[in-house]
Parts: sequence; C-alpha cells; structure tokens
Amino acid sequence: MKANNPCAKRVTPEEAYEIWQSPDGLWTYFCLKKYQSPEEEAKNVNARWFCFVKHPGTSTGDYGDVYISTVKEGTYRIENPLHRFFCVKGATIQALLEIGLSNYPVSDLSIRDIRLWQYLKISAAPKDYEKVKRLLEEHEIAIVCIDRADFFERCLEDLQTSGG
Repeated sequence: MKANNPCAKRVTPEEAYEIWQSPDGLWTYFCLKKYQSPEEEAKNVNARWFCFVKHPGTSTGDYGDVYISTVKEGTYRIENPLHRFFCVKGATIQALLEIGLSNYPVSDLSIRDIRLWQYLKISAAPKDYEKVKRLLEEHEIAIVCIDRADFFERCLEDLQTSGG
C-alpha cells in the first residue's frame, strides 16, 4: 500500500506547507510541494522538496528543488512570515475547529507564559484574512490584536487591564 502524501499539491509561498529559516534570517525555505509521503522521505537520503528560497544571492528569491537535508541543515522551523495573524482570547482550540478554522495554524500563547492560558494566535494566508476575521466576529471571539509585532506584550497588557 502506498503511503498518503498530504503535501503533493503545489502551493504558493503564502500557503507553504513548512517554512525553515537560518538563525541569521538570511536563508528562508518555503516548502511548496513534497514529492513523497513523510514515511517515504524518511527512507530516502536524497528526498527533496520544491521550494521558494529567499537568500542573499537574489533580491526576489528562487524556485526549485532542494534536498530536505539542505533545507533542515542549520535552520529551524518558523511560522509563515507572509501570513497575517490574530491574537484572540477566551476561545479554545477545539472551539476554533468547530467554527471552521481547522485549516489554520494555531499557537497556544500559554506555552510562552502560563498567565496567557486563555490566549491563542491564529495564522492565516492573506487571501483568507477576511474569512477568518468574519468567523471570529460572527462567533463573538474577542480579538486582542491583529498583525502586531508586539502581540505577546499586547496580550499581557490585555490580561492586566481585563483583570485576568
């Protein structure tokens, strides 16, 4: 039986399956297609992904196949920097799944600070921004901030002012 490959469809950088970046931020790999299932990749030392790569050698980036070992060497996985994001409070991950947000990455902010146990960060591709915002508003989920570089501090401030 052939293993399923959930990342076989080619996507845009905004919809990348995974993003890996060097510690200095000079190299960023956006995985746009995987040729094999995770099980098959694990057995293949020459496994590769189709990627968009931002690096010092070009101002626009390059598209092409890259060995997975090259992508992961000296890099770490990051959230998609091309996404927009919402910080919300008072909703559970399960509640977000139930209202139709199961396809969006969600981070529990209590991992960084236990006091933020009621706060989540939802990441969405720019094309989905309005849809996600509408769903949050329709279900009366409190949006603390949107696209704020200081989101973590903003959530801590909200916690203080809301008496949480």
